[in-house]
Amino acid sequence: MFEYDWKCAWGHADPQGIAYYPRLVNAMHQAGEEFMDANGIAYWDIPDDYGIHLPLVAVDLEFSRPVEVADEIRIEVEPDLGTKSMGLEFTARHEDGGTAFTGREQHVCFSKADDESRELPEELREILEATLE
Repeated sequence: MFEYDWKCAWGHADPQGIAYYPRLVNAMHQAGEEFMDANGIAYWDIPDDYGIHLPLVAVDLEFSRPVEVADEIRIEVEPDLGTKSMGLEFTARHEDGGTAFTGREQHVCFSKADDESRELPEELREILEATLE
């Protein structure tokens, strides 16, 4: 499992000192990008390296506990692979281990050449499956 650390800065919070939700979506997405980078996959290189696009088609976020200014959150990332899709599952935890939020990004796979839906390339699938072991 990949882990990404994020700190709630003053500019990430509302007047009550609680993280403004779009900042948490951004932190979650950044964790996903860092997960891909750590596995040698740069989002911006996917079309050229694999001949596909992986657009984001859905985002889900469920809050369990507030994230406040100066809180340090650890975001765990785990892939969930479909035949023609790639999901990223997120669990964000406070320093005490309690869950702050859970989330999911859903990406679909389509060919760069003809914009048709297609299966995830085997090489990409193998890299991502190896993170599950």
